[in-house]
Formats: sequence, C-alpha cells, structure tokens
Amino acid sequence: MDGAKAVSMEDLEYAKDKIMMGSERKSAVISDESRKLTAFHEGGHALVAVHTDGALPVHKATIVPRGMSLGMVAQLPDKDETSISRKQMLARLDVCMGGRVAEELIFGENEVTSGASSDLQQATALARAMVTKYGMSKEVGVVTHNYDDNGKSMSTETRLLIEKEVKYFLERAYNNAKTILTTHSKELHALANALLEHETLSGNQIKALLAQPTVFEYCGLNAAP
Repeated sequence: MDGAKAVSMEDLEYAKDKIMMGSERKSAVISDESRKLTAFHEGGHALVAVHTDGALPVHKATIVPRGMSLGMVAQLPDKDETSISRKQMLARLDVCMGGRVAEELIFGENEVTSGASSDLQQATALARAMVTKYGMSKEVGVVTHNYDDNGKSMSTETRLLIEKEVKYFLERAYNNAKTILTTHSKELHALANALLEHETLSGNQIKALLAQPTVFEYCGLNAAP
C-alpha cells in the first residue's frame, strides 16, 4: 500500500499493533490531561517491568490511541515459552498494577481513572488461576478447584479462602509496584515525559533513558529499535 519494494520490520510491527489493538485513531481528540495520565500509566507498567525479576522484557511503550485503548506496553519473551513459573506469574501481577499505582502516586487517589480496569481483570484472573488451578497458594494447598461457575459449586468456606488468597496476591503486587515506582520516581517522570514527546519508545530506547535520564535525547533515541 505504501509502494515500498520490500516489507520491513516496521511494517510487521505496525500490522501486529493493528491486529492486536485496532487502527490508529489519528482523528481522536485527546486532551493534554488525558495524554499526561496515559503517559504516566504506561510508564508505570514499563518501569515496574524493568525493575521486577521474572518480568518479560519491555518491547515497546506507546501512548498512540488504537481501538478503545489510549496506550499500551508490549512485553515479549527472549525465547519460546511452554510453561510459566510462579516467579514469572508474580511478576506479571506486579506489572499489571504498575499503571494504577502510577496514577495514584502522580495524580492522587481521587483522580484514579477506569483505565486500569482491564489490568485489574487480567491480574484477578491470573491470581485466581494461581490459587485454583496451579496449586500456588500455601493456604489453599496443592489442589485444584473448578471456578468456572464463580465458585457456586463449592462450600462457602472454600470460596472465601480462595478469594482471601486472590486478594493477598493482588495486594502484594500492588505494594511491590508502589515500592518500585516510589523508589524510582525520577525515572517515572523521565519516562512519562519522553512518551509525551515521542509517543512511542522501543525497549532499547527505554533502557537508554533509564540509564541516563538527564541526557535521553543524546543516548540513542533516534537509533533503530
């Protein structure tokens, strides 16, 4: 469509984003306040991923609106995966909480938006699977429970124990994300400001930024991803 003689990695990346998230909403009118909140939200995800052992490497972060989303952080494994460890699952929970926590830290609890709803859904589903399918809860034990009916077929005591453990995993992830983003507050601001300026950053560009935030414009931003 662009009249190019060959397909580049940029073309494949663009196609992947379009399939996964929808077309770019170039005509969308996004307020400065919303762009800023999105930049810190996505920056929170990315920063927690960078500083969490077991998290997948950050492939890129963007605040370009696509479909119903105002931005995203893409993570890709270094190699093919056939199973996921407990450490990796806990890391995923931490990353899921990064966006919500960043909003709270920067804008205050009363300014938290519904933008984290999908993150919380993913985190809750994963935490519940860890408890009911993978035997990763010490309180529930090495046992599986059928939760397809939202726990209606099990006893009230068992259901309450499961939900207590799910809440434990989620609160643990929230606290981990908060510790990281509080400790690395300057990095969060630098990353969010870079997203506001450039809209999309590759994983390598994010690494360069975090290595030298004050000279980000000179440390490979324009280099190939």
